[in-house]
Amino acid sequence: MNASFRNRFVERGKTGFLLVDVQDKLFPLVENPVEASEAMIKAIKGFKLLGLPYIVSEQYPEKLGGTIAELKGLIDQERVFSKTFFSCLKDDKLKEALLKESVDTWILLGIEAHVCILQTAKDLILHGKQCVVLNDAISSRSVYDYSSAIAELRDIGARVSSVETILFELLQNSKAPEFKSVSQLIK
Repeated sequence: MNASFRNRFVERGKTGFLLVDVQDKLFPLVENPVEASEAMIKAIKGFKLLGLPYIVSEQYPEKLGGTIAELKGLIDQERVFSKTFFSCLKDDKLKEALLKESVDTWILLGIEAHVCILQTAKDLILHGKQCVVLNDAISSRSVYDYSSAIAELRDIGARVSSVETILFELLQNSKAPEFKSVSQLIK
């Protein structure tokens, strides 16, 4: 197994997640919002069970509203940062929060795949971070934009995976204390 492949495994102590711009006024317009929000809920609950650090961004909340109610109750408000840049790393406060975490790999979920997710992934990779994008927990208003984003994310070196795959990769073992709770989320 070569080193670059070995580094593609996510490890609990080195991984965090970033919830990007899942807001009231834009989220209802994306493709498959029900399925995407269900996947995000599973991911957030699972990642929090596993103790992963996290950050939440909101794109211009004065115009687009706050994080949707289904997710708002799962996050701590002090972990929420507003921004106007599309990439989370272009905002100084958000960049500082992301880079001060002891995280080598950031898992991205949210919207829109072809704008904020893609630009954030590019900047994370440029800052030497590994990036995993959950294809079932991201979306765009257009399936064409979504599919183009997936292709470009792979091209730039981001790993594209799914909520269930990453949760079980983080667990690594069915004897892990959180296994039963995470398994219940998946069912």
